[in-house]
Amino acid sequence: MTRRTLVAAVMGCVVLAAASCAGPERPTATADGKDAASTSASPAPSATATPAVAAARERMTAAATGRDAPGPEGLLVAAESTGGALFVWESSDGRFCHGTATGVGVTSVACFTRPHTPPVGKEPRLVPLVRMMATGWNVVFGAEHETVESVTCDGVPVRVKDVGVMADGRRSVHAVEFPDLTLGTVSVRVRRGSRVVTETLALETFAKKDAARFASCGEPTS
Repeated sequence: MTRRTLVAAVMGCVVLAAASCAGPERPTATADGKDAASTSASPAPSATATPAVAAARERMTAAATGRDAPGPEGLLVAAESTGGALFVWESSDGRFCHGTATGVGVTSVACFTRPHTPPVGKEPRLVPLVRMMATGWNVVFGAEHETVESVTCDGVPVRVKDVGVMADGRRSVHAVEFPDLTLGTVSVRVRRGSRVVTETLALETFAKKDAARFASCGEPTS
């Protein structure tokens, strides 16, 4: 993946998620077992863009140019906050891209060098696409030949944002967010025709020597 930073910036909580820097948190279950902050498998409200997201979209459109410019589907909002947004898109030649933008001019763009990377597989699967600090700890993933129904962290529902579709409609794109870096795996309930199965999705892929400092879900990834 090539990375083009238009304004020197750290794509972390300082940029977009200052309100999420208090420290590790985990979803809080209410008395009925639901996540107090969100509802499982319900997309985040996005029918009307907030001023911050509208400004971030304008900045992102100006930053993602040339070969990295969005194709016909345009920019898809994967996460948003009062400070800006995380966008994903496909370029006109089919390359997956993602970028962050704020309303005050900080932008970054990253795209795969080859079209259709990763390629759509023949079997049902989850495909990790983005893991980064943007509006929080954001994990964007695709689902192929299956439908995502819910995501849980140790049994606690985690809100799933339905971002859109890519790869000519063969891959649906979803996103989950945690307030800060969260290690381990989440359980993803998916439907394959009449069957419902549970898969695991890694929230990060790097080893942390001081892992005890961070929130975690499920099994460790390393």
